[in-house]
Amino acid sequence: MNNAKRLLMLGVLGSLLILSMAYAYADNQTASQPLTLSIISEKTLSGTAGDFATVNAQISNSGSQPLNDITTYISLVDESNKMPVDLEDWSAEKGLFIGTIDSNQTLPLNWKIHFVNAGKYSLIVVAQTAGQEIPEVSSIVHFTVKPKLNLNPGQVLPVALGTPIVLLFVMLLLNYKRNSHKSN
Repeated sequence: MNNAKRLLMLGVLGSLLILSMAYAYADNQTASQPLTLSIISEKTLSGTAGDFATVNAQISNSGSQPLNDITTYISLVDESNKMPVDLEDWSAEKGLFIGTIDSNQTLPLNWKIHFVNAGKYSLIVVAQTAGQEIPEVSSIVHFTVKPKLNLNPGQVLPVALGTPIVLLFVMLLLNYKRNSHKSN
């Protein structure tokens, strides 16, 4: 197995591990947790392959102490293939670092993503706080990306239309020359 395949495999396994930890933790999360995440743009995420959308989320600290060194990121899963999506194709910003979030403060989080492939997807926002073993996660948002309608797949339309037009032009030119020679 070459290095690129190993790195891809490690990335996929790492993403699956993070998602499984996030799902397990979300099930055990109680209301007393001071850090909460929510995706507030869930209704605007659907679109067509090739479109851009913004994932708007927010992070809140309901605790009495400020929290430091928080890194937030999105995780995207292709529901059809049951595989994590490589965010390098979908999003330029994978992680957003938050230095400090004060007590009772809410901060906006935004990621611009590019819908690459059609399909059904799940998205969560994850926050890892320095010194914490288990990350905080948002609820899962499901969305659909519709296929892009392409009237010229594979760039064959110019050939498909151009060839008969050129042949018709050649036939008319030959016919014109033949008729002009007969009349002389």
